Amino acid sequence: MRYLTRWYLACGLITAMAATVARADDHPMLDYLSVSVGAFSNNTSASIRADGHGGRGSGTRLDFSHDLGQGGTRTLPYVDVTWRPWDRHEFEFMYYHDANDSSRYISRSLTFNGNELLLGAKLDSRFKLDMGAVNYRYWVWIGDRSAFGLFAGLQAYKFSLRLSGNAVAQSNGNVAQTGSTRTASASSSLPDPSIGVSYRYQAADWVRLVVDAGAFKANVDNIDATLYNARFGAEFYPWEHFGVITQYSFNKIEADVERSKFNGNLNFKFKGFQLLLKVRL
Repeated sequence: MRYLTRWYLACGLITAMAATVARADDHPMLDYLSVSVGAFSNNTSASIRADGHGGRGSGTRLDFSHDLGQGGTRTLPYVDVTWRPWDRHEFEFMYYHDANDSSRYISRSLTFNGNELLLGAKLDSRFKLDMGAVNYRYWVWIGDRSAFGLFAGLQAYKFSLRLSGNAVAQSNGNVAQTGSTRTASASSSLPDPSIGVSYRYQAADWVRLVVDAGAFKANVDNIDATLYNARFGAEFYPWEHFGVITQYSFNKIEADVERSKFNGNLNFKFKGFQLLLKVRL
């Protein structure tokens, strides 16, 4: 409900501005201001190794789907805002959030952040993720129906993973003894720069094609990360200031991290289709 409320407020704000703000130009493939809100059918595949203070490589690599039951597709709220105050200069903000609880019986012993969980333990996991990005885009070339640009920005992933497991002994398929509960957690923020290219094409008055692709490798604040991101889709406008976006998004980050709350390696991949409602000027 709160997302709908914010959407209605955004629609009202932009509609009011449409009556008062003068357009700096008339490029049909570019917007002066837009707010897009909707659903991201996100398929997460990830793995993580938390070494703690045990030394590099001392932790067990955990697959989110096989070991934790955290993989698969979930529908997430998604927000995208763009603002182009000058003819060739555009700013963009994106955000989505994920949170999930799951349980699995592990088929191997594992070490996570210095804690050992034994074979046959029931493993409860809680995973949270916030992803935000801020981009600056410069439109190098603007034609009658298409535009080509370069962008640079920062993507930030903030995650936390908490594991709780009981060591159990089994006899003939029955639980014979339950040990003490062990809990371990890891969390970190992963800021990573990104550069890339953008393309917009106004195929008709009511449809626009959108393509963005970027990548970057950097060592920032004890995080050695490689980032890939892309999206492509179509925007449909049955009305001038209101539209529907259907697009596919892909984000992947690989990182070696040496920080106080998390020391180890992770590999996150987020991909899926997005269906968004858009208000634009």
